[in-house]
Amino acid sequence: MHPEDIHDLRTPQASAQPLSRRDFVRVLSTAAAAGPGLIAAGLSGFALTRSQRAEAAEAIVAGLGKLPKRALGTRLGGMTVTPICISSDWNGDLIAPALAMGVNFIHKAGYWSAVPEEVRKLPRESYYTDITVDSTPNNPDDFDRAYNQVAQSLQRNGLKYYDIFRAHFGWRSVNDFKTKTGTYRAFQRLKREGKVKYFGVSQHASSGDRGYPTYPEIIQAEIDSGIIDSMQVWFSYGYPKDIEEIFAKASKAGIGMTAMKICAHGLGAMRGNPQRMAELRAPNQPGRAAIRHVMSARRPDGKPIFQTCVSALGNLEHFEENIGGVSPQVSLRDGFATEFA
Repeated sequence: MHPEDIHDLRTPQASAQPLSRRDFVRVLSTAAAAGPGLIAAGLSGFALTRSQRAEAAEAIVAGLGKLPKRALGTRLGGMTVTPICISSDWNGDLIAPALAMGVNFIHKAGYWSAVPEEVRKLPRESYYTDITVDSTPNNPDDFDRAYNQVAQSLQRNGLKYYDIFRAHFGWRSVNDFKTKTGTYRAFQRLKREGKVKYFGVSQHASSGDRGYPTYPEIIQAEIDSGIIDSMQVWFSYGYPKDIEEIFAKASKAGIGMTAMKICAHGLGAMRGNPQRMAELRAPNQPGRAAIRHVMSARRPDGKPIFQTCVSALGNLEHFEENIGGVSPQVSLRDGFATEFA
């Protein structure tokens, strides 16, 4: 056995101990018996071989079950997505388990120079992708840069097309959004050529990035424009009410809504509020609680604000904790009564 074949479920530690086949089966069986969504926690801290990790992933998938799908707004041709999506910068070990659970949207697929084998063997029409076009905030009038990023990435990875052209980072002012149109003109040409289908934005805001407008200001302008089909926005536990309200308004307008930075912005606050974690039926699991807080947020008409979310997952323990937040099987076990249950 080579050292590179041994990995912890989490970040490898010098104290992590390998498991014999007999001990692995015993620990895995004990963890599985504890209930769906708890297997990785039972195996954490042990150094597993590649085959043991694959077997653990299969058990985790069985415990989490298939994920439901929500219509991604009304502007994206009937696109339905699972409430969490794959990101191209995930640990590659997590792609196959996610696909097995039915995850069908891949965020930042444009960064792939080669499509992973697990995805490549699927029919292209069976999953959705976006490309985050990086020129938007600093060069929003640069048609060529935006166009070439998309066209050249498709030449490299062979994906044929992206479902969503997403203006990465968004615009630094409402005036830029309204007057500097190179990004959008690039989208229009790419759409005519069949390389993209829908126009979206991954909008940053002044609450964390200096030089950006506030969310109520820029999101309202993007809603009013009528050109935005899909939004990816920061939202997490502890965000103020006016931000939740503008996202609810975008959702009501039919824009497909993806939440990001759920754990990056809200994990500390959630970890410091055991009462809220208990309300969300995720005690001592701040990642799961943060996901549930966001994905159960409602518009005034009672419908969900967000249809899917992005979570940066690097290992099986985080995979199980976070995806367990939107798993019907885990929700039933936890007594978390939402549409996921």
